[in-house]
Amino acid sequence: MAEDMRRKQNDLILKIYTTPMEDLLVSCCEGLREIIPFDHSYTALNDQSDRYKAAFNYRSMDTDEEITALYANYYHTIDYLSWFYNQGIPVTVRATDLVSLDVIEHSRIHQEWESRMGISYTATACIAADDILFGTISLMRSKEHGNFTDEEMRVFDDVNTHLCSRFRIVYPNGVNRFMMDCDTDPIVAAYSLSPREWEVSCLLMKGVSRADIADELSISKNTLKRHIANIYHKMGVSNEMQFFAALNRVGNSRGGAASKKDEP
Repeated sequence: MAEDMRRKQNDLILKIYTTPMEDLLVSCCEGLREIIPFDHSYTALNDQSDRYKAAFNYRSMDTDEEITALYANYYHTIDYLSWFYNQGIPVTVRATDLVSLDVIEHSRIHQEWESRMGISYTATACIAADDILFGTISLMRSKEHGNFTDEEMRVFDDVNTHLCSRFRIVYPNGVNRFMMDCDTDPIVAAYSLSPREWEVSCLLMKGVSRADIADELSISKNTLKRHIANIYHKMGVSNEMQFFAALNRVGNSRGGAASKKDEP
């Protein structure tokens, strides 16, 4: 049994370094379920381009979309552990390590949101590095299934170490919404784009005008021209049509298009 668990954990760690970033956290939850039993889960990313470092992209493989949306749209603002998550510390923690179960069960978020799922216990991984919080994974259990054990938290912490490493490699300056709207790391890796060049590329892919890109990124038009020239040079292209063709070559190598502008 222990050998089987180690094999599953090693398989999950390999998956962390090979799964596309846009699917990584939900895919990680799928792998964790085979090692650490839980009833519900949800994941979120934190936008470093937002002055408030707001969470976004809440996703779950096992929780009703309406319930997940309730947390994303309101209950995250009264989450009794938000203060801890936002410190940017790479750590895994049980809610009961920080707050007593009695306090949890009397909280508004528990009575109005967690109770709808029959949840009493939560374990969360804060995916962070260099004081940057990339996102979180939360696993939840009912009172009947009991709290997360020390051994389960050890495994969760080991898995989170590799998540922190992958995010730090791919997003050294943190995640933002533009990056996660597009197929990120295969294109960055293929053309060695800097984080700023990737931001510009994402906005170009979304069809944003150059004037609006300069405003969005708070840079001058001349600075934007230099970024685009550097991007084109790295991709070996000289115009927008060739730019999208170069993106599609990377997308097609993965069995799909990298750009939304794939019409002839």
